[in-house]
Amino acid sequence: MKREQPPRSRPGRQEWRAALPARAEAIARDWGLSLGPPLGGSTQGLVCEVWRADGTLAVLKLEKPGQGVAAQAAALAAWEGRGAVRLLRADSNHGALLLERLVPGAPLATLCAAGRDEEAMAVVAEVSLTLRRPPPEGAVLADAHGWWRAIAACRDRRLDPALRDRALGIWRDLVVSSAEPCLLHGDLHHGNILADGAGWRAIDPIGAAGDALFDPASALCEPVSFLIRFDKPGRLLNRRLAALAERLAADHARLAAWAFAIAVLKTVWAIEDGCEAGGYAAIAARLSESTS
Repeated sequence: MKREQPPRSRPGRQEWRAALPARAEAIARDWGLSLGPPLGGSTQGLVCEVWRADGTLAVLKLEKPGQGVAAQAAALAAWEGRGAVRLLRADSNHGALLLERLVPGAPLATLCAAGRDEEAMAVVAEVSLTLRRPPPEGAVLADAHGWWRAIAACRDRRLDPALRDRALGIWRDLVVSSAEPCLLHGDLHHGNILADGAGWRAIDPIGAAGDALFDPASALCEPVSFLIRFDKPGRLLNRRLAALAERLAADHARLAAWAFAIAVLKTVWAIEDGCEAGGYAAIAARLSESTS
C-alpha cells in the first residue's frame, strides 16, 4: 500500500467536464452498456443509470481520470460488496467505474429527517465496522493523516484561528498515537450510505488509509443541514458520541477528538469548494467543548 496526497476534485468549471457525455457513450459502447438517464447528486463528474447486456441495472460513474478514480476502485475492490457498493468494472485511465445499482437507494439522511437519528447512528457504526480492514497491498490510496495540511494552510476569516490551531494540535496527537492504518472510505456521511434491500451500504469512497475512527467520526458531523436546525446541537452530538463509542467499543475521548478535528477539516473543505462553511464551523465549536 502506498499513501499519497488526497485526490480531491473540487466542483467548478473544468474543461474535461464538457467531454463527459461523449465519454459516457464511448464507454457504454466498449462495455456493452445501454445508457440511461443521469442520476443527480454528483458534483465531481457524471453518474448515469445503465443496463448491462444481461438486462440488469447498474451505475456508470465518470470522473477525472487518474489517481483519484484508481483509489476509489482499489477500496471498492477490497470491500467486495461487503458494506459498500460492489465494483463491477473499472478503467482509471478513462475515469470510469461500473457499479452495482443499490435498491431502493434512499440515503441514510432520510432517517434523521424522520426523527430516527439514533437508528441512523447505529447504521453508521455497523457500516464502519463492516468496512474496517487493512489497506490492500500495492494500492495507491489517499493519506487521511496528511489532510491536516489543508487546515494549516487555511487563513480564511470564516475559520476561527483558535479552532484551527487547536485542531492541528489534536490532529498531531491522534496521528502519533494511531495504530496500524485501516482502509478508509474517507468521506463517510449520511448521503454516502444508501439503503440496499433491508440493509445499508456505502457509495462514493475517496479510498484512503488512516485511523479506524476517522470514518465514523466524519459521519458524526453529518448531515450538517440537519444538525444546525437544533438550538442546542451539542446535546445531540454528545448523545451521538456516547452511542457510537459504545457500538464501536471505542474510547469516547478519542472519538470526540477525531470528530472535532474532522469538523474543522470539513469547514476548510467547504471554504475551498466555495460552499457555506458556517454549519461545520458551528459543529466544530460545539465539539471543541467535548475535547476540552
